[in-house]
Amino acid sequence: MTKWNKLYFTKKSLKFPYFLREFFMAQLRFRTPSGIPFYPTHYISHALIVVSVIIAVFGFLFPFLKWYFGLHAIPVYLDTLPFIFGQVALYQFLHEDVLHIFMNAYFLYSAGPEVESRMTRREFLLFFLGNTIFVAVALWLLSSGLTIGISGFCMALLSYLYMELQSTRHPMANQILIMLVINILIGLTGNISFVGHAAGALWGMMWWMIKKK
Repeated sequence: MTKWNKLYFTKKSLKFPYFLREFFMAQLRFRTPSGIPFYPTHYISHALIVVSVIIAVFGFLFPFLKWYFGLHAIPVYLDTLPFIFGQVALYQFLHEDVLHIFMNAYFLYSAGPEVESRMTRREFLLFFLGNTIFVAVALWLLSSGLTIGISGFCMALLSYLYMELQSTRHPMANQILIMLVINILIGLTGNISFVGHAAGALWGMMWWMIKKK
């Protein structure tokens, strides 16, 4: 059963439009059965879920967007800089189908707050932006074809979390490592980007080492 946070109304909040704002914010703060709050106005990782879903839906409705704004391996035929910037900005948010966006959203939802709690908001935002560029460059240099999806950043979250837990000999560290290795190796099986997953995992470890210096 879904648990909802209690909503406390003040005299001011009962007036329009404060009532709608308070009600809407209460929905954003609900707790799912796992106990993790879905709170996109607080967690950057949860805001990324909202952005991913919105852009993914546009990709479902207009499939040509995946071709134009998915990340191509050195797109020589797209010789304009705006296209390159557009691909780097959007390739993570486009997804192939509902299962693809669901799996990545679950990673962001569960692992995101765990990693965010160990950084400032500025550090986490730089972590995400750095991953975006690092994975894009790796895909340009080492991959072929078209790549979409935010799973590279999901692997960065897992690898960062592994490094953090391993540094304190936390018993969950080995389980995180097994999950990370499985998700990287899945990329060798077919229509999943091995380079994207591996590059994301590498970036997560690099960012942890940068922060610890």
